[in-house]
Formats: sequence, C-alpha cells, structure tokens
Amino acid sequence: MEKIPVNIISGFLGSGKTTAIIKLLNQKDSDENWAVIINEFGKISIDSQTLRSSNQAGKVFEVSGGCICCSAKGYFKENLDQILQEGNYSRIIIEPTGLGGIDMVSDIVNANPGLKLMPVICIVDINIIENPRLQHIPIYCNQISKSDIVAFSKCDLLADTSEKDRLIAKFKSLFPDKQFCIDTSDFDKFASLLYLDVKTMQEEIKFRIIFPSNPNLTDNNYQQKYYSFGPELIFDTESLALFFKNHPSIIRAKGHIQTEQGWQLLNFTLSGCGFESCSAKSQNEIIIIIEKSDSVSVQNFDDEINLTLILTSLIKI
Repeated sequence: MEKIPVNIISGFLGSGKTTAIIKLLNQKDSDENWAVIINEFGKISIDSQTLRSSNQAGKVFEVSGGCICCSAKGYFKENLDQILQEGNYSRIIIEPTGLGGIDMVSDIVNANPGLKLMPVICIVDINIIENPRLQHIPIYCNQISKSDIVAFSKCDLLADTSEKDRLIAKFKSLFPDKQFCIDTSDFDKFASLLYLDVKTMQEEIKFRIIFPSNPNLTDNNYQQKYYSFGPELIFDTESLALFFKNHPSIIRAKGHIQTEQGWQLLNFTLSGCGFESCSAKSQNEIIIIIEKSDSVSVQNFDDEINLTLILTSLIKI
C-alpha cells in the first residue's frame, strides 16, 4: 500500500499557520483529499472553527487541551489511526500548537508504516524577528532549528522590499543553519514545498539540526485563559488592541467578538492585532495565552482581564 505523505507545518503562536493551510486547501487539486490535524493548546479551538468555515476541501481533525508533542500525543495517534482506517486521504497536514515542538510529532509519524514524513516547514512571522523576547523562548528557537524549511509570513506588512531583505539577513545571522527561506506570499513556491521528498532534497537545503530532545522543553511556562460574555457586549477594537499590546505577559489572544463593526475574528500576536469579519456567534469568546512569571499572579491577572474586557466594551442598547 502506498504511504500517505505527511506535512508538518509548525511555527510559534500567531505566525500564520492556519492562514497558510487554508490557502493550501482552497487551491489544491480537486482530485486530492486531504486530512488536517490541528492542535490547540487549550480546550477551545478557535483555529479549527476558522479552518472548517473557510474551506470545503479537507476534513479537519481537532486535538485540543494540550500539545500533541507531549500531553495530547495519545489523541494524536488516535487521529492518525482513524485517518489510515478510513483509507481515502491522499495527504495529511499537521499543525502543532504554537507552543509545541516537532520531535515527538516527527517520531510518531516516522514510526507508522503507513505514513511518509515530508520536509518539516516552520512558518516565521518576519515582523517579529528582531523582537528580543523571542530569542529567549526555547520553544520558538527549537521549532526553527528542527525544521527543514523556513517560510516567512506577513511580508506584506513591511514597508518595502529592502526592509524584507534586511530582516531575512538578520534572521540568517541569528540562525546560520537556516539558509533556505521563502516568502509564503509566493504561493506557488510555498505550495510546491509540500511535494519535496526528504531523500531527494538537495544537500544545501536539507538542514534540519538533529540533536536529542530536550526533556525540559515544555509548555508549562504558559497558561491559557478563556473568557466569555453575552452577545449584548460590543467591544471597542482600538481599546482592546491597546490593552493586549501594553500587557507584557500576553503573547497571544484570539476569539470571536461583537464590535462596533459587527462580529469579528480577533487575532492578536506579538506583531500586532487584527480584526476580520466573521459570522455571528451566540456569545463573545476570547482566548488569551499568558507567559507565566513570578511577577504575574493568575488571580490578579483574571481580575484585571475581566475588568478590562468589560471596560473596553459597550452595553448594546
């Protein structure tokens, strides 16, 4: 039986993994049937909802409540077994959580005789390459080091081509082994990466750094908080974006909220805060991921978040 190719598309929180997968699904050959395994750090999966509502070209398998590289690897294996048993998929796309590593995921895929691991792609938000905070986050650096190919996202947000070239040069100086990099906006080139074979990759672009897994590399330093409010609250997007930007412990926020411009998908990352229209929901839902530290009290944080979210909203009359 021919093995099913498996593409792992990794990247730190908010790097644009789900957006890239949506584009790939919507523009793939119609005779191909793909399965997508999407892993969310918390129990509520905003990304999988977005993926399901944005395409009709693949089946989405959701693994929530932990990283498939550690606490949720059992559920991940079950998904792979189910996909193989159904026997009607030509490709599997795996999106680990932004706080997950690649090692365990690759090992599980390689150990399955029905699967063929393709080159691992890591998506990097080009706008935060110079963010000093990221250089001290082991998971971010590990995702890049363990990948075969780096694909830069959000290049369209840069002022000009010269700025893009400067940032790529800076990235290569920080990660000298990562010399094969592309721009995800060059969609044809990005899509072609799915079909590269590890065994036939030219030596100069096959550069995955192989070293023993770090048992201390976990997501224990991060915590997800979930907040829900009735549909009568209308959020002020400018105030909300400013709050996320100014709170040092928040590294990611996403959700569906009602705003002065209607229902929108909230997407905050270290490179900025964005809003885009979405279908109406039964309630406001916001997921926030914080980086824990000695100076952050979870209870005080909860109180501050609840108060701030209410203050940045208006009661619908």
